[in-house]
Formats: sequence, C-alpha cells, structure tokens
Amino acid sequence: MAYDYDEAGDFASERDAREWAERNNIEPADLHVRNRSDRGVTLSVRRSALGDTARGDLTYGRRTGYFS
Repeated sequence: MAYDYDEAGDFASERDAREWAERNNIEPADLHVRNRSDRGVTLSVRRSALGDTARGDLTYGRRTGYFS
C-alpha cells in the first residue's frame, strides 16, 4: 500500500525530528526521515496520520493546535 507524506520541516538531527513527532503524538510508523547530507534531516509525516483535509496546507494543523 502506498502512502502520501507531507513535509513537516527540517531538523538539525533525526533525534530532534523524532522528539518533535513524539511531542505531537505522531506514531514513529507514520514518519519518513530523509538525510540532507551534513545539514540535518527533513521529516515527512504520513498524510493519514495528520487527520487534515487540507492536502497542501500543513499550517491547517498548526492553526488548529495539532503541532507544537
């Protein structure tokens, strides 16, 4: 089964990205972490985990208090 992911942001390390996800109650299985060589990582979250109907707008979750 293929899943769609939305980028959640860039972090200095994978540990920072996973800590952010934990603070926001996002399951580790819903994460996709990509290395940006020596510049840290980019974190993406499975769209179905966001519960967000605004496909292209992750700020929807931020405005409604999902992200901290």
